[in-house]
Amino acid sequence: MLVLRDVLQWKAAEVADAIGTTTAAVNSLLQRARAQLDAVGPSQDDKITPPDSPEARDLLDRYIAAFEAYDIDKLVQMFTEEAIWEMPPFDGWYRGGPAIGDLVHHNCPAEKAGDMRLIPLTANGQPAAAMYMLDPGTGTHVPFQLHVLDVTPDGVAHVVAFLDTSIFPKFGLPEQL
Repeated sequence: MLVLRDVLQWKAAEVADAIGTTTAAVNSLLQRARAQLDAVGPSQDDKITPPDSPEARDLLDRYIAAFEAYDIDKLVQMFTEEAIWEMPPFDGWYRGGPAIGDLVHHNCPAEKAGDMRLIPLTANGQPAAAMYMLDPGTGTHVPFQLHVLDVTPDGVAHVVAFLDTSIFPKFGLPEQL
């Protein structure tokens, strides 16, 4: 309903005709859909930090430095208590700095400082970093993940680590470092 009315700008009567209901039902459904979006959407109380703010840039720089130094303890300290890490297309996710640190330490192919290099960028209006992993066969770093962060004054609240490296060229990123 919301898409047909608010995005496609259909009239209530057109929507009612298309889905086989009444105009009153369309208006009622639209009102409920808007109320649900208001209930779950960002509020004025949300503390998301703009990606270009000095605080966000500083946190992203420290995040990158911790990964590149393979300093799991520093990385864990940057996450908020309820931080979430997810890696689409996997449906699992991790909550809290210690769990995220364990994931990086035990499941990431990196073993030491220098195995990972990251390039800062902005994606979807959020601070992000393109991660390159060392290929021991060539001695170069190749695309591995794209991290998109939700940054708050308290630290990193959410990371989506995209494993689809085909998106790297869309950001103008190099094929290797």
